[in-house]
Amino acid sequence: MLRVSGTGTVGMASSAYAVVSTAGRAVVDAPESECPAARAAQPETVACWVQTDEVDPVLGLRSVHTEDFCIEPFPFPGEGSAWTMDGMTAWDADALGRLLSTGRYGTRRLCTMSEFQLAVAGHENRPFIYGAVQDPERCPVDGGIGADPACRNAETGVHDYGAVRSHWVSADPAFIAAACDEPPCRGAGRRPLIEGHPIVAGGTARVQTRQAPFTPHTWHDHGVPNPVGCDDMGHDDQAVICADLVDGYGGWWGPRGTLADGERAWASLVEVARETRSMTQTLESGLGEPVCPAP
Repeated sequence: MLRVSGTGTVGMASSAYAVVSTAGRAVVDAPESECPAARAAQPETVACWVQTDEVDPVLGLRSVHTEDFCIEPFPFPGEGSAWTMDGMTAWDADALGRLLSTGRYGTRRLCTMSEFQLAVAGHENRPFIYGAVQDPERCPVDGGIGADPACRNAETGVHDYGAVRSHWVSADPAFIAAACDEPPCRGAGRRPLIEGHPIVAGGTARVQTRQAPFTPHTWHDHGVPNPVGCDDMGHDDQAVICADLVDGYGGWWGPRGTLADGERAWASLVEVARETRSMTQTLESGLGEPVCPAP
């Protein structure tokens, strides 16, 4: 895992995107073809965003101060792996959080939104993981995790996050306070954002999307985790795994051998994901029971 400083300024400048809106248009034929004109009209922008009928919030600039933390350098299940096919629902993300909280995998847990931004943007606060201007050659959707070595933040060492697929993290107080331009911010179903609840962080490599593309500085959620309908196909969102500092990561850990036991247990869980390409099977392997309760 990689150690990341928990202090910095993160967020996206409001003028970063040239916007092509498709809201209310009866026929939208290749709207991305309108991007060059939109960029020419706004030369200060660094990327194009073809917005759909729904638009997720983009986080503005803010100062973040947390404890230093560790993060997996590549999205789950790691470098050279294929992305899982079934993705995760809010219930799956909650189940993963409960599984990690058992301590069987060391101090691993879902990253918070603020940690995610710090790791992906770095202390230069990049709008995109690889730099300041969107590069269409970077971070292709096709290929496995880590397929493009340049899809990374050279400072923090993380790859692919917030540029290929979006990711599940947990809501932290600092994020909640800044989640919208006019707080208090509300999530899906107009519910208040709650500390610890899973949310989806970061954009994807798609230009036409509800989320700001290519960047870690955007978010949405899927409401309160609920087992109803949890056996439906999940989304293509992944999990971001962080850990508190312990011996071997830069701090203290408990009885001798405990850290090694956690690493072995984690390697076994990762192998399930690599072999099955299924988050459902991975979670059930760890939990020892179905993710979805029997009806």
